[in-house]
Amino acid sequence: MSEDVCFEALLEICAWIVFSILFEIGVAVLMSMGYSRITAEGMLTSSVCLLLLVLGVVFELLRRKKLGKAVVLDTDGDGEISEEEWAAAGQDMDEDTDEEEASVPSSEDGVLELEKDGSWWEEGEEGK
Repeated sequence: MSEDVCFEALLEICAWIVFSILFEIGVAVLMSMGYSRITAEGMLTSSVCLLLLVLGVVFELLRRKKLGKAVVLDTDGDGEISEEEWAAAGQDMDEDTDEEEASVPSSEDGVLELEKDGSWWEEGEEGK
């Protein structure tokens, strides 16, 4: 356990040292191009922030695509998802049915027998 913590701390220290060295090399390169130290540090910091922002957006888009958020189910563009389009997307249930609704038995008029006579309220009180 303590070996893992020591290894993680040592790895983080080494990563910060490498990052600092690369940052100073970048500042030195920009200073050799004629920029002052403050300007070089500002340019490098803003460039790194912009790069991190772009990478974050790209990773978020890839994550959403992997989750299926970027999948277009309406392939023919008619505004409705047909059963063929739903099946082509790999779905096995009706589009109007949730998993919770699939497990709950229902009567013909959509109201459960317990809800009709009000006994569902009394059952909860009996257990107390």
